[in-house]
Amino acid sequence: MSGSPSWDAVIVLVYVIGMGYTIILHRERLAGYIASAYISLAVTAVIYKPIYDFLTGNKMFMNQIWVQSNASPQMVAGVTFVILAIALASFLSIMPTGRRSDNLAIWENIIYSALWVTFMISSVMSFMPDDRRLVFTISSKFMNLIWQYHTIWLIVPAFLLIFSGYRRGSNTN
Repeated sequence: MSGSPSWDAVIVLVYVIGMGYTIILHRERLAGYIASAYISLAVTAVIYKPIYDFLTGNKMFMNQIWVQSNASPQMVAGVTFVILAIALASFLSIMPTGRRSDNLAIWENIIYSALWVTFMISSVMSFMPDDRRLVFTISSKFMNLIWQYHTIWLIVPAFLLIFSGYRRGSNTN
């Protein structure tokens, strides 16, 4: 038996930390975190290639600065996604919402938090090369489950936010 934790233990730790943090947020903040993940995914799909070209020396910045590294396109995309998601979520968390927030029921908060963490893990896994992702999905039951339903983890948070906003909007009179 090795002394290092399994990937399942790491995934559980990520869920505990991610959900523990987001459970204390109000509805607008949690919705902002989910929206920041979607925005980051879309922006990453567009900008990771120029960033990769710059980091490998294929493009210069302002015709003067260039970097020569051994970065892989998947690593650049994954790191870009995570940095953008954190930056956007941080920005959205300091913006005033302009209205008092109604608190979610604890079960709603847990569901949204779990979906946000799953969305983030699934998105990072989508940037991995197929052979590397296969190694992780074989060695971890949780990663296999997350990747097996990758499309669902991308769609469900948006539908729940839309449904939740519609339901809450129709109850305010």
